[in-house]
Amino acid sequence: MKRLISENLLLLLWVSLMASSFVVSADLIPYANSIASTGLRFVLASILMIPLVIHHKTSKTQFKASKQVYCHYSFISLFLVLFFVALFEALKTTTAMRTSVIYTLVPLLSIVLTYFGLKLKTSKTKLLGFALGTIGAVWVLLAFKKNETNLFTWYVGDGIFLLGCLSLSVHVVLVKKWGADVPPIQGSFYIMSLGSLMLLPLMIIFGELDRVAWRTQEFWQILIYLTVFTTMATFFLQQYLVQKVGPNHLLAFTYLIPILVVIPQGWAAISQLTDSASGILITLLALYLISKKQKIIS
Repeated sequence: MKRLISENLLLLLWVSLMASSFVVSADLIPYANSIASTGLRFVLASILMIPLVIHHKTSKTQFKASKQVYCHYSFISLFLVLFFVALFEALKTTTAMRTSVIYTLVPLLSIVLTYFGLKLKTSKTKLLGFALGTIGAVWVLLAFKKNETNLFTWYVGDGIFLLGCLSLSVHVVLVKKWGADVPPIQGSFYIMSLGSLMLLPLMIIFGELDRVAWRTQEFWQILIYLTVFTTMATFFLQQYLVQKVGPNHLLAFTYLIPILVVIPQGWAAISQLTDSASGILITLLALYLISKKQKIIS
């Protein structure tokens, strides 16, 4: 029971940090373009991870290093890099709330890719849970944006972020396929360091580094938050939780992201929070259906 509680608390921490990234990432856009933002985020995270990796290598935990591991994590990192670039680029023409709802398609996309890529089937109960999770997320969006005339308008940023979510789904499947035996600290460092190597030449060529607001305090505050909390912490938690609770249970909690994004707005608009209650209940039911079997097994 204690293990179950601790795992669910870690899942809530992970999804809360993920939700904050949608809002905070939008605040970084005026200070640097998408390539520079993503590259700086990965480079700083890699540097900050070095002491942890050194400590990890000197511990009794086996440190896996081979050409195959590097190759696998290069692909894992590539698809995550593409997701973050897509997020920053999408937020130029769409909103954090809309991207958080589109993000809830990641579980369904991952299920499809898992079926075709790993030949793993998902039970009907879990499929129902994933479908309800998407419905609940859309319901919450409708409750908070019902007075907007452009609610059903499809923006360029929405399409860009949908492609980013497809890339993230590939990342999740590859982590499940290749990362199960790699310690979370090591896996997180590989993702960040290899991603940094990919992004460095792109930063130099396309990052418009001369236009980055290097001397602005707000820029560094936002970048450090994104680096420490929504990059290092979320990468480590994701690597750890995929191994402990499985990808389905992890992805189920992503349905809470729209709720966590809109709750701060909800306190200022109680009527909207009330209208979204049904969507929140549907989302909680989805979590139960998806994680039910997982809980029984554990």
